[in-house]
Amino acid sequence: MISVTEAISQIKKNTLSLTIASESIDSALGSVLAENIISPINLPLFNQSAMDGYAIVYKDYIGQKKIKIIGEVAAGGSFKQKIVSGQAVRIFTGAPVPKGATAIVMQEKIAVDNGFLVISDQALKKGSNIREEGSQIKKGQIAIKKGCELTAGSIGYLAAMGITTVKTISSPRISIIATGSELIKPGKTLKPGQIYESNSFALNAALKSINIKPVNSIAVSDNETKILNSLKRSIQSADIVLITGGISVGDYDFTGLSLKKLGVKNIFFKIKQKPGKPLFFGKSGNTLIFGLPGNPAAVLSCFYEYVFTAIQIMQGRKNIFIKKAQLPISKDYSKKMGLSLFLKGKTAVNNVVPLEGQESFVLSSFAIADCLIYLPEEREDIKAGELVEVHFLPGIN
Repeated sequence: MISVTEAISQIKKNTLSLTIASESIDSALGSVLAENIISPINLPLFNQSAMDGYAIVYKDYIGQKKIKIIGEVAAGGSFKQKIVSGQAVRIFTGAPVPKGATAIVMQEKIAVDNGFLVISDQALKKGSNIREEGSQIKKGQIAIKKGCELTAGSIGYLAAMGITTVKTISSPRISIIATGSELIKPGKTLKPGQIYESNSFALNAALKSINIKPVNSIAVSDNETKILNSLKRSIQSADIVLITGGISVGDYDFTGLSLKKLGVKNIFFKIKQKPGKPLFFGKSGNTLIFGLPGNPAAVLSCFYEYVFTAIQIMQGRKNIFIKKAQLPISKDYSKKMGLSLFLKGKTAVNNVVPLEGQESFVLSSFAIADCLIYLPEEREDIKAGELVEVHFLPGIN
Protein backbone atom coordinates (compact mmCIF):
# COMPACT_ATOMS: atom_id res chain seq x y z
CA MET A 1 0.00 0.00 0.00
CA ILE A 2 1.44 3.37 -1.03
CA SER A 3 0.83 7.00 -0.09
CA VAL A 4 -1.18 9.55 -2.07
CA THR A 5 2.04 11.35 -3.00
CA GLU A 6 3.66 8.14 -4.25
CA ALA A 7 0.56 7.27 -6.29
CA ILE A 8 0.60 10.64 -8.04
CA SER A 9 4.32 10.26 -8.71
CA GLN A 10 3.79 6.86 -10.34
CA ILE A 11 0.97 8.18 -12.52
CA LYS A 12 3.14 11.06 -13.72
CA LYS A 13 6.06 8.71 -14.39
CA ASN A 14 3.98 6.28 -16.47
CA THR A 15 1.82 8.67 -18.50
CA LEU A 16 2.88 9.99 -21.90
CA SER A 17 1.56 12.82 -24.05
CA LEU A 18 -0.53 11.70 -27.00
CA THR A 19 0.08 12.27 -30.71
CA ILE A 20 -0.19 15.59 -32.53
CA ALA A 21 -2.95 16.11 -35.09
CA SER A 22 -4.32 18.93 -37.24
CA GLU A 23 -7.73 20.08 -36.05
CA SER A 24 -10.29 22.51 -37.40
CA ILE A 25 -10.94 25.46 -35.11
CA ASP A 26 -14.63 24.53 -35.26
CA SER A 27 -13.88 21.42 -33.21
CA ALA A 28 -10.80 22.53 -31.28
CA LEU A 29 -12.49 23.99 -28.19
CA GLY A 30 -10.76 22.59 -25.10
CA SER A 31 -7.85 21.13 -27.08
CA VAL A 32 -4.24 21.91 -26.19
CA LEU A 33 -1.98 23.57 -28.75
CA ALA A 34 1.01 21.53 -29.90
CA GLU A 35 2.67 24.56 -31.53
CA ASN A 36 3.10 28.28 -31.12
CA ILE A 37 0.55 30.19 -33.21
CA ILE A 38 2.32 32.84 -35.29
CA SER A 39 0.09 35.61 -36.57
CA PRO A 40 0.02 35.64 -40.39
CA ILE A 41 -1.30 39.22 -40.47
CA ASN A 42 -1.34 42.51 -38.63
CA LEU A 43 -4.41 42.80 -36.42
CA PRO A 44 -6.15 45.10 -37.07
CA LEU A 45 -5.20 44.87 -40.73
CA PHE A 46 -5.54 48.63 -41.15
CA ASN A 47 -6.18 51.73 -39.09
CA GLN A 48 -9.76 51.16 -38.02
CA SER A 49 -12.47 53.31 -36.48
CA ALA A 50 -13.40 52.29 -32.94
CA MET A 51 -16.84 53.89 -33.16
CA ASP A 52 -19.36 55.73 -35.25
CA GLY A 53 -18.33 59.34 -35.80
CA TYR A 54 -16.22 61.57 -38.04
CA ALA A 55 -12.63 61.21 -39.22
CA ILE A 56 -10.77 64.50 -39.05
CA VAL A 57 -7.31 66.03 -39.13
CA TYR A 58 -6.61 66.60 -35.43
CA LYS A 59 -4.86 69.96 -35.90
CA ASP A 60 -8.13 71.36 -37.31
CA TYR A 61 -9.76 70.70 -33.95
CA ILE A 62 -6.89 72.42 -32.11
CA GLY A 63 -7.01 75.38 -34.45
CA GLN A 64 -10.83 75.51 -34.40
CA LYS A 65 -10.82 75.46 -38.17
CA LYS A 66 -14.05 74.99 -40.10
CA ILE A 67 -14.32 71.36 -41.17
CA LYS A 68 -16.42 70.36 -44.17
CA ILE A 69 -17.95 66.87 -44.46
CA ILE A 70 -16.92 65.47 -47.83
CA GLY A 71 -18.18 61.85 -47.71
CA GLU A 72 -18.60 58.72 -45.65
CA VAL A 73 -17.16 55.24 -45.25
CA ALA A 74 -18.80 52.17 -43.71
CA ALA A 75 -17.35 48.90 -42.39
CA GLY A 76 -16.31 46.79 -45.36
CA GLY A 77 -15.84 49.83 -47.56
CA SER A 78 -13.00 52.23 -48.18
CA PHE A 79 -12.45 55.93 -48.77
CA LYS A 80 -9.86 56.26 -51.51
CA GLN A 81 -9.30 60.02 -51.24
CA LYS A 82 -6.78 61.34 -48.73
CA ILE A 83 -8.39 63.93 -46.51
CA VAL A 84 -6.61 67.22 -45.89
CA SER A 85 -6.98 70.06 -43.46
CA GLY A 86 -10.54 71.35 -43.36
CA GLN A 87 -12.13 68.05 -44.38
CA ALA A 88 -14.03 65.34 -42.48
CA VAL A 89 -15.50 61.98 -43.41
CA ARG A 90 -18.49 60.33 -41.79
CA ILE A 91 -17.23 56.95 -40.53
CA PHE A 92 -18.70 53.88 -38.89
CA THR A 93 -17.31 51.35 -36.39
CA GLY A 94 -14.84 48.96 -38.00
CA ALA A 95 -14.38 51.02 -41.16
CA PRO A 96 -10.86 51.84 -42.44
CA VAL A 97 -9.70 55.29 -41.41
CA PRO A 98 -9.13 57.52 -44.47
CA LYS A 99 -5.54 58.47 -45.17
CA GLY A 100 -4.70 61.82 -43.63
CA ALA A 101 -7.15 61.47 -40.73
CA THR A 102 -5.56 61.58 -37.29
CA ALA A 103 -8.57 61.39 -34.95
CA ILE A 104 -12.16 60.14 -34.84
CA VAL A 105 -14.77 62.30 -33.12
CA MET A 106 -17.65 60.20 -31.77
CA GLN A 107 -21.02 61.13 -33.20
CA GLU A 108 -22.39 62.07 -29.77
CA LYS A 109 -19.83 64.89 -29.55
CA ILE A 110 -20.62 66.73 -32.78
CA ALA A 111 -23.28 68.80 -34.49
CA VAL A 112 -23.63 69.43 -38.22
CA ASP A 113 -24.20 73.02 -39.34
CA ASN A 114 -24.86 73.50 -43.05
CA GLY A 115 -22.49 70.64 -44.03
CA PHE A 116 -19.76 71.65 -41.58
CA LEU A 117 -18.72 69.85 -38.42
CA VAL A 118 -19.09 71.47 -34.99
CA ILE A 119 -17.09 69.57 -32.34
CA SER A 120 -17.99 69.64 -28.64
CA ASP A 121 -15.55 66.97 -27.39
CA GLN A 122 -13.25 68.59 -24.80
CA ALA A 123 -11.25 65.36 -24.29
CA LEU A 124 -10.36 64.70 -27.93
CA LYS A 125 -6.70 63.80 -28.53
CA LYS A 126 -4.58 62.92 -31.50
CA GLY A 127 -5.31 59.28 -32.33
CA SER A 128 -8.58 59.23 -30.40
CA ASN A 129 -10.88 56.33 -31.33
CA ILE A 130 -8.48 54.91 -33.93
CA ARG A 131 -7.42 51.29 -33.64
CA GLU A 132 -3.96 51.36 -35.14
CA GLU A 133 -2.84 48.71 -37.61
CA GLY A 134 -1.10 45.89 -35.74
CA SER A 135 -1.96 47.31 -32.31
CA GLN A 136 -3.43 43.95 -31.19
CA ILE A 137 -0.71 41.84 -32.79
CA LYS A 138 1.79 42.26 -35.59
CA LYS A 139 2.50 39.79 -38.37
CA GLY A 140 5.13 37.27 -37.27
CA GLN A 141 4.52 37.64 -33.52
CA ILE A 142 3.44 34.74 -31.29
CA ALA A 143 -0.31 35.03 -30.79
CA ILE A 144 -0.95 31.95 -28.61
CA LYS A 145 1.75 29.82 -27.02
CA LYS A 146 2.19 26.08 -27.28
CA GLY A 147 0.55 24.24 -24.40
CA CYS A 148 -2.37 26.65 -24.02
CA GLU A 149 -5.90 25.30 -23.89
CA LEU A 150 -8.12 26.66 -26.63
CA THR A 151 -11.04 28.63 -25.19
CA ALA A 152 -13.93 30.39 -26.89
CA GLY A 153 -11.83 33.57 -26.83
CA SER A 154 -8.80 31.94 -28.41
CA ILE A 155 -10.94 30.26 -31.09
CA GLY A 156 -12.30 33.69 -31.99
CA TYR A 157 -8.76 35.10 -31.98
CA LEU A 158 -7.61 32.39 -34.41
CA ALA A 159 -10.53 33.11 -36.72
CA ALA A 160 -9.76 36.85 -36.61
CA MET A 161 -6.25 36.05 -37.88
CA GLY A 162 -7.71 33.94 -40.69
CA ILE A 163 -6.45 30.66 -39.21
CA THR A 164 -8.75 27.68 -39.79
CA THR A 165 -6.70 24.69 -38.58
CA VAL A 166 -4.23 24.22 -35.75
CA LYS A 167 -1.98 21.44 -34.49
CA THR A 168 -3.23 20.07 -31.18
CA ILE A 169 -2.45 17.19 -28.87
CA SER A 170 -5.11 14.53 -29.25
CA SER A 171 -7.59 13.92 -26.43
CA PRO A 172 -7.36 10.45 -24.89
CA ARG A 173 -9.79 7.74 -25.95
CA ILE A 174 -11.37 6.54 -22.73
CA SER A 175 -13.33 3.34 -22.14
CA ILE A 176 -15.58 2.82 -19.11
CA ILE A 177 -16.51 -0.62 -17.79
CA ALA A 178 -18.89 -0.88 -14.82
CA THR A 179 -18.92 -4.34 -13.26
CA GLY A 180 -21.49 -5.92 -10.96
CA SER A 181 -24.29 -8.48 -11.39
CA GLU A 182 -26.48 -6.40 -9.09
CA LEU A 183 -26.35 -3.35 -11.35
CA ILE A 184 -29.33 -2.33 -13.49
CA LYS A 185 -29.52 0.66 -15.84
CA PRO A 186 -31.76 3.49 -14.58
CA GLY A 187 -35.24 3.31 -16.07
CA LYS A 188 -35.63 -0.45 -15.70
CA THR A 189 -37.64 -2.18 -12.97
CA LEU A 190 -35.54 -3.38 -10.04
CA LYS A 191 -35.73 -6.97 -8.84
CA PRO A 192 -34.86 -7.99 -5.27
CA GLY A 193 -31.15 -7.45 -4.59
CA GLN A 194 -30.62 -5.17 -7.58
CA ILE A 195 -29.53 -1.51 -7.57
CA TYR A 196 -29.29 1.16 -10.24
CA GLU A 197 -25.88 1.54 -11.87
CA SER A 198 -24.53 5.07 -11.38
CA ASN A 199 -20.75 4.84 -11.77
CA SER A 200 -20.68 4.98 -15.59
CA PHE A 201 -23.07 7.95 -15.57
CA ALA A 202 -20.94 9.83 -13.04
CA LEU A 203 -17.72 9.11 -14.95
CA ASN A 204 -19.30 10.06 -18.29
CA ALA A 205 -20.45 13.37 -16.81
CA ALA A 206 -17.06 14.05 -15.19
CA LEU A 207 -15.34 13.44 -18.54
CA LYS A 208 -17.77 15.60 -20.48
CA SER A 209 -17.20 18.43 -17.99
CA ILE A 210 -13.57 18.52 -19.20
CA ASN A 211 -14.55 18.21 -22.88
CA ILE A 212 -13.88 14.49 -23.30
CA LYS A 213 -16.38 11.98 -24.63
CA PRO A 214 -15.66 8.31 -23.83
CA VAL A 215 -15.25 5.96 -26.80
CA ASN A 216 -17.51 3.45 -25.10
CA SER A 217 -19.25 2.82 -21.79
CA ILE A 218 -20.56 -0.63 -20.88
CA ALA A 219 -21.90 -2.57 -17.90
CA VAL A 220 -20.73 -6.15 -17.30
CA SER A 221 -21.96 -8.76 -14.82
CA ASP A 222 -19.62 -10.48 -12.37
CA ASN A 223 -18.49 -13.07 -14.89
CA GLU A 224 -14.81 -13.70 -15.41
CA THR A 225 -15.07 -14.36 -19.14
CA LYS A 226 -17.20 -11.29 -19.80
CA ILE A 227 -14.92 -9.03 -17.76
CA LEU A 228 -11.81 -10.49 -19.40
CA ASN A 229 -13.19 -9.97 -22.92
CA SER A 230 -14.46 -6.45 -22.16
CA LEU A 231 -11.07 -5.46 -20.77
CA LYS A 232 -9.23 -7.00 -23.72
CA ARG A 233 -11.32 -5.02 -26.27
CA SER A 234 -11.06 -1.81 -24.28
CA ILE A 235 -7.28 -2.03 -23.85
CA GLN A 236 -6.92 -2.47 -27.62
CA SER A 237 -9.08 0.56 -28.48
CA ALA A 238 -8.50 3.07 -25.67
CA ASP A 239 -5.73 5.19 -24.17
CA ILE A 240 -7.28 4.94 -20.69
CA VAL A 241 -9.53 2.17 -19.37
CA LEU A 242 -11.66 2.88 -16.29
CA ILE A 243 -13.16 -0.23 -14.74
CA THR A 244 -15.27 0.05 -11.61
CA GLY A 245 -15.79 -2.69 -9.06
CA GLY A 246 -14.44 -6.20 -8.70
CA ILE A 247 -10.92 -5.09 -7.86
CA SER A 248 -10.85 -6.57 -4.33
CA VAL A 249 -10.36 -10.23 -3.42
CA GLY A 250 -13.90 -11.53 -2.95
CA ASP A 251 -15.29 -14.64 -4.62
CA TYR A 252 -16.93 -12.53 -7.34
CA ASP A 253 -14.18 -9.98 -7.78
CA PHE A 254 -12.76 -10.87 -11.19
CA THR A 255 -11.22 -7.57 -12.29
CA GLY A 256 -7.81 -8.10 -10.71
CA LEU A 257 -7.64 -11.69 -11.96
CA SER A 258 -8.57 -10.59 -15.51
CA LEU A 259 -5.95 -7.84 -15.52
CA LYS A 260 -3.32 -10.36 -14.48
CA LYS A 261 -4.34 -12.82 -17.22
CA LEU A 262 -4.10 -10.02 -19.82
CA GLY A 263 -0.54 -9.24 -18.73
CA VAL A 264 -1.34 -5.76 -17.44
CA LYS A 265 1.61 -4.38 -15.50
CA ASN A 266 0.67 -3.72 -11.88
CA ILE A 267 2.19 -0.34 -11.02
CA PHE A 268 0.37 -0.03 -7.70
CA PHE A 269 -2.62 -1.46 -5.89
CA LYS A 270 -4.13 0.17 -2.79
CA ILE A 271 -3.47 3.66 -1.47
CA LYS A 272 -3.39 4.83 2.13
CA GLN A 273 -6.53 6.93 1.68
CA LYS A 274 -10.26 7.07 2.25
CA PRO A 275 -12.38 6.77 0.19
CA GLY A 276 -10.78 4.79 -2.64
CA LYS A 277 -8.24 2.63 -0.81
CA PRO A 278 -8.47 -0.35 -3.27
CA LEU A 279 -7.36 1.65 -6.33
CA PHE A 280 -5.42 -0.22 -9.00
CA PHE A 281 -3.18 1.50 -11.53
CA GLY A 282 -1.55 -0.48 -14.31
CA LYS A 283 -0.34 -0.32 -17.86
CA SER A 284 -0.57 -2.38 -21.03
CA GLY A 285 1.74 -0.88 -23.64
CA ASN A 286 0.90 2.84 -23.44
CA THR A 287 -2.69 2.19 -22.35
CA LEU A 288 -3.39 3.12 -18.74
CA ILE A 289 -5.79 1.03 -16.68
CA PHE A 290 -7.46 2.34 -13.54
CA GLY A 291 -9.25 -0.30 -11.47
CA LEU A 292 -11.59 1.91 -9.49
CA PRO A 293 -13.53 0.85 -6.39
CA GLY A 294 -17.19 -0.01 -6.80
CA ASN A 295 -18.54 2.51 -4.31
CA PRO A 296 -19.76 5.62 -6.19
CA ALA A 297 -18.21 8.33 -4.01
CA ALA A 298 -14.88 6.51 -4.07
CA VAL A 299 -15.09 6.29 -7.88
CA LEU A 300 -15.51 10.05 -8.29
CA SER A 301 -12.88 10.89 -5.67
CA CYS A 302 -10.32 8.69 -7.44
CA PHE A 303 -11.28 10.13 -10.80
CA TYR A 304 -10.65 13.72 -9.72
CA GLU A 305 -7.47 12.99 -7.80
CA TYR A 306 -5.78 10.52 -10.17
CA VAL A 307 -7.50 9.92 -13.51
CA PHE A 308 -7.87 13.66 -14.12
CA THR A 309 -4.11 14.09 -13.70
CA ALA A 310 -3.36 11.32 -16.23
CA ILE A 311 -5.73 12.93 -18.75
CA GLN A 312 -4.07 16.32 -18.31
CA ILE A 313 -0.63 14.82 -18.91
CA MET A 314 -1.83 12.97 -22.01
CA GLN A 315 -3.21 16.23 -23.39
CA GLY A 316 0.11 17.99 -22.84
CA ARG A 317 -1.30 20.49 -20.38
CA LYS A 318 0.90 22.64 -18.18
CA ASN A 319 -1.37 22.46 -15.13
CA ILE A 320 -1.99 18.76 -14.54
CA PHE A 321 -3.78 18.95 -11.18
CA ILE A 322 -7.21 20.23 -10.30
CA LYS A 323 -7.17 23.75 -8.86
CA LYS A 324 -6.18 23.99 -5.21
CA ALA A 325 -6.33 26.54 -2.42
CA GLN A 326 -5.80 26.82 1.31
CA LEU A 327 -9.02 27.66 3.19
CA PRO A 328 -10.05 27.59 6.86
CA ILE A 329 -12.17 24.56 7.76
CA SER A 330 -15.55 25.45 9.27
CA LYS A 331 -15.53 22.94 12.14
CA ASP A 332 -13.37 20.50 14.07
CA TYR A 333 -12.55 17.26 12.30
CA SER A 334 -10.80 14.19 13.69
CA LYS A 335 -8.96 11.50 11.74
CA LYS A 336 -6.36 8.81 12.31
CA MET A 337 -2.74 9.42 11.43
CA GLY A 338 -1.44 7.27 8.58
CA LEU A 339 -4.51 7.60 6.36
CA SER A 340 -5.25 10.45 3.95
CA LEU A 341 -8.84 11.63 3.59
CA PHE A 342 -10.67 13.23 0.70
CA LEU A 343 -13.75 14.85 2.21
CA LYS A 344 -16.61 16.12 0.08
CA GLY A 345 -16.88 19.82 0.81
CA LYS A 346 -18.71 23.02 0.01
CA THR A 347 -16.89 26.33 -0.17
CA ALA A 348 -18.41 29.33 1.60
CA VAL A 349 -17.39 32.99 1.56
CA ASN A 350 -14.54 32.65 4.04
CA ASN A 351 -14.12 28.91 4.65
CA VAL A 352 -14.86 25.37 3.50
CA VAL A 353 -17.50 23.13 5.02
CA PRO A 354 -17.09 19.32 5.27
CA LEU A 355 -20.45 17.88 4.27
CA GLU A 356 -22.47 15.22 6.04
CA GLY A 357 -22.32 11.79 4.40
CA GLN A 358 -18.63 11.06 3.86
CA GLU A 359 -19.08 7.31 3.42
CA SER A 360 -17.76 5.87 0.16
CA PHE A 361 -21.20 4.73 -1.01
CA VAL A 362 -22.90 8.11 -0.42
CA LEU A 363 -23.56 10.29 -3.49
CA SER A 364 -26.02 12.73 -1.91
CA SER A 365 -23.15 14.82 -0.52
CA PHE A 366 -21.28 14.67 -3.85
CA ALA A 367 -24.41 16.06 -5.49
CA ILE A 368 -23.89 19.38 -3.68
CA ALA A 369 -20.09 19.33 -3.24
CA ASP A 370 -17.91 21.75 -5.18
CA CYS A 371 -14.59 20.55 -3.79
CA LEU A 372 -12.67 17.82 -2.01
CA ILE A 373 -10.93 18.64 1.26
CA TYR A 374 -7.57 16.88 1.36
CA LEU A 375 -6.33 15.90 4.79
CA PRO A 376 -2.89 14.23 4.40
CA GLU A 377 -1.96 11.12 6.35
CA GLU A 378 0.27 12.94 8.85
CA ARG A 379 -2.55 15.14 10.16
CA GLU A 380 -4.81 14.10 13.04
CA ASP A 381 -7.21 16.43 14.79
CA ILE A 382 -8.02 19.58 12.81
CA LYS A 383 -9.56 22.52 14.66
CA ALA A 384 -12.13 24.91 13.22
CA GLY A 385 -10.36 27.80 11.51
CA GLU A 386 -7.22 25.83 10.61
CA LEU A 387 -6.14 25.97 6.97
CA VAL A 388 -6.77 22.88 4.90
CA GLU A 389 -6.00 22.03 1.28
CA VAL A 390 -9.07 22.34 -0.94
CA HIS A 391 -9.28 20.72 -4.39
CA PHE A 392 -11.91 22.40 -6.58
CA LEU A 393 -13.93 20.02 -8.75
CA PRO A 394 -13.50 20.67 -12.52
CA GLY A 395 -16.65 21.65 -14.36
CA ILE A 396 -18.23 23.00 -11.16
CA ASN A 397 -15.88 25.88 -10.26
